[in-house]
Amino acid sequence: MHEANAETTGASASGERCSARASGVGSDEGGSIEEMAEALASAQASLHMEVRRRRNAEDLLWDIVETLPEGIAAFDADERLLVYNSAYLASFTGLGDVIAAGVPFETILRRGVEAGEFVLPNMGGTNREADRETWITQRLEEHRTPNAVSVQQMSGGRWHEVRRLRSRAGYVVGVRTDITALKEAESRIRTQAERDPLTGLFNRTVLIAQLKTQIARHKAEATTGALVVLDLVKFKEVNDTQGHTAGDALLVEVATRLVGAVRSEDGVLRLGGDEFALILPGVGNQDAVERFVSRLKEHLGEPFTLLGRVIRPQATMGVCLFPEHGEDAVELLKFADNALFQAKARERGGHCYFNASLRHGMERRGTIAQALREALETGALDIALQPQFSIADGTHTGFEALARWRGRDPEISPVDFIPVAEETGLIVPLGRHVLDRSLAAARRMWDAGLDPGVVAVNVAAAQLKSLCFVDTVATLLKEHDLPARILEIEVTENVLLGRSSERIERCLRCLQDMGVAIALDDFGTGHASLAHLKRVPVDRLKIDRSFVAGIGERTDDEVIVRTVVSLAHALGKTVVAEGVQTEAQRRFLAELACDVGQGFLVSRPLTPDAAQSYLRDLAGPI
Repeated sequence: MHEANAETTGASASGERCSARASGVGSDEGGSIEEMAEALASAQASLHMEVRRRRNAEDLLWDIVETLPEGIAAFDADERLLVYNSAYLASFTGLGDVIAAGVPFETILRRGVEAGEFVLPNMGGTNREADRETWITQRLEEHRTPNAVSVQQMSGGRWHEVRRLRSRAGYVVGVRTDITALKEAESRIRTQAERDPLTGLFNRTVLIAQLKTQIARHKAEATTGALVVLDLVKFKEVNDTQGHTAGDALLVEVATRLVGAVRSEDGVLRLGGDEFALILPGVGNQDAVERFVSRLKEHLGEPFTLLGRVIRPQATMGVCLFPEHGEDAVELLKFADNALFQAKARERGGHCYFNASLRHGMERRGTIAQALREALETGALDIALQPQFSIADGTHTGFEALARWRGRDPEISPVDFIPVAEETGLIVPLGRHVLDRSLAAARRMWDAGLDPGVVAVNVAAAQLKSLCFVDTVATLLKEHDLPARILEIEVTENVLLGRSSERIERCLRCLQDMGVAIALDDFGTGHASLAHLKRVPVDRLKIDRSFVAGIGERTDDEVIVRTVVSLAHALGKTVVAEGVQTEAQRRFLAELACDVGQGFLVSRPLTPDAAQSYLRDLAGPI
């Protein structure tokens, strides 16, 4: 432990007081000199023991602080360094001649910047000196307003989390924790989640982010860009006749050709399956896009040998222009998909531009929204319950509740009506309806002498942002006379993002305090970072079915599954694997000690009555 020098006068003062007390005994009581000496010796012995005890305690405290892996430093009211441990000194690679007792915090900070200890973010300006001063000013403000946590990127790829607290005596105590391993794991998972493991192209999530940026730029500059969505002709035939190895080889070849056919500023992404997307900024107009599409078809159609067979790849394409056809990235992708659907209906291998006639999809959404309002009023919406099971022994652990809209011909899929509900604000009453039906089904199972286990219900961001959602959950649990532990609330990673994230986190914490479990759904596919696992109350992680599907086929997917299970268990959380369809997948998950599975291997989603029969066949009474 390193400290500033200080004069200690406590021992001498105490000695004088003890001598005075000893002298007082002799004069007041009339004792002998021997008695006075004995009393003095006893007092001095007690004083020495107290001094020794305090020194031992101080040495022990310093030894403990020195042993801690975190860097610890304390600064006085004048921001001068008082004490620090060896870990604090070691957290900087080139400041050994600067860090010492009495040195001002600002001096350490500035010398660290000069020595390149810190990786300064790009402040968006061209004046690097001004950027440095801005960064230093921000760090000084953080130091002067403790009770805060910040993350600093250091040289050499290191990351530190810095926590600052103010002691009762007014000292600022800083604790530096090396979180490099956590940041590296976060980066790996983000890369794995954003990249298609087969082709190395970015995926759909990145497409939306890039589109948003390009739409805003082209709108500001009054220029035109294009979005092209394409899928391959007879890809399924290649898979069926030559196997998945051939299909994968074809996808890789097509990805390579797409990258080779575009400019460096263009974007090539894989949306999934045999579907790809191209972002073409600054194309000018539809005529320019038409010329590009013609060249692309020729480039893709060049023959190549695939497992002994010569093939000429073909693609059907849907095209829309931005910002002409839309200024919303998600909507623009839907428009391009509509154009692709129309192109397929006309001619395989052809292409189609989005136009006014294709806006019928928007009208259909309006029709669904109106029908959904009526269905909520009449109670026509129902649920399905998909069993969840122990990966280790196959025993029943619970259900996931899924919204279903029956009684229509044809039946409307949740894929269609859930997005409409979110767009129109109907997701809040729909979510309450699903939660009510789910708890009612659980109550009926209990009344029948069956244990449903934990019932998981998906919840949208709009529900969690509602100030009364916690009260809604409590009211429904009370109405159905069920304990809070029977309910699990599922949220996706993207729900945790945005300006309302703090309100959502508070809501989740209140639910967890009530006894409701919290699950993070589709883990690894959204924008949320590992930092959310520290900040948001989460009991369980759900591995997205897209990763589980790759078990036994794609090494990257297996690595992601293994990483998520290991990470969750290290953080004291359980794991659910979605989309378990084969015994081989279950065995792989069992080897990783994954906790729970869900998928067609055990059961498809069931009606509430069928779910009750399913339980009756599995288990005895409670």
